[in-house]
Amino acid sequence: MFRLSLILVLLSFCTLNKAQKIRIGLYNSQKISNVKFTPKNGNYFVFSDTNLIYNASTKDIIEMKINNNLIDVILNGNFLNRYSEINFVAEKNENFLETKPIRPNLKSRLYESDFTVQSKNGYLEIVNEIDLENYLEGVVESEAGPGQKTEYYKVQAIISRTYAVKYWNKHQSSGFNLCDGTHCQAYLHKRNQSSLIDTAVKYTRQIILFDSINQLASTFFHANCGGQTCEPDLVWNQKMEGFSSFKDTFCVHTFQAMWTKKIPLKDWFSFIESKYNFPSWDSLSYSLAVNFEQKERKAFYIDPVYGIPLRDLRDAFKLKSTFFNCKKEGEFLVITGRGFGHGVGLCQEGAMEMAKYGYNFEQILLFYYPNRNIGKIPISPSFPRK
Repeated sequence: MFRLSLILVLLSFCTLNKAQKIRIGLYNSQKISNVKFTPKNGNYFVFSDTNLIYNASTKDIIEMKINNNLIDVILNGNFLNRYSEINFVAEKNENFLETKPIRPNLKSRLYESDFTVQSKNGYLEIVNEIDLENYLEGVVESEAGPGQKTEYYKVQAIISRTYAVKYWNKHQSSGFNLCDGTHCQAYLHKRNQSSLIDTAVKYTRQIILFDSINQLASTFFHANCGGQTCEPDLVWNQKMEGFSSFKDTFCVHTFQAMWTKKIPLKDWFSFIESKYNFPSWDSLSYSLAVNFEQKERKAFYIDPVYGIPLRDLRDAFKLKSTFFNCKKEGEFLVITGRGFGHGVGLCQEGAMEMAKYGYNFEQILLFYYPNRNIGKIPISPSFPRK
């Protein structure tokens, strides 16, 4: 039985090596100390280092707990042994399992292909190793959601693929390529067999964006720009070639184009007084603060002379964007905002509207990323490898 299992594993490895694999750190922003794994489709070979310790089926629950920088493995309620590393190898590419963190208690997720679990700094590090294109199907659904046009899914697939290749080694020091959160790209679950998403990813296979000097392009995107995209230096204090602010009329009537938030005046002024020495005692300054308006995107609240970056206010008060106006209503400051996100690059809701109007993926990409070139991943030694 062991010999047959080992042959199946080797065959699986040979099959997987034909495709470009990417390693994704799961729950990267969480400190996981206890987690359960349950195969939901197909069997998984469970290894400790190179030793096969179990062939898990859909009837099995494998729990792991941190114990003095090692991993206690509990199989179907019974303690199995203690290890430094555990590897799950799927019999088939499309096999998937459920991950359910216990400490902290988080929602379960479904992921396919292979996994590595290690003890790192007193917590469990969970890494999903998966074919790049299958990973992208999960990313596209996580980032774009269901119900979009195929042309939009093609756009999301291309910019997500470009990001993955460009930042292939972003988490190299941690032993994986990218993480599952917005620090990289949202990857909240496996592909869900959506025919539109699968078609879009397969249609655009290997297609990526290059900049004007034929380097991998930066493909920043956000939910909604509120009618005007943003210059990168207003967000990150750094100018970037190929990005300039422009009017976008496609998103202005969409779901997240407008928003309102009320903040107690005392909280608002307490923050800007303590951090920026704002002179609220001065009647003119006070009046400007409670009657702030920006018809076009700005970098600073009121005026640069006060030294209050709009991005700081967004972070401090959890505002949806920096594109907002203010007015006083009683003891509150009423903030009326436009858009959701940093505003740089592609506006997702605007691009979705363009797809509904019949624009194809190339037209949408070049509208939001002008002076870019659409090409394919080069097949050469320079292509990122893990």
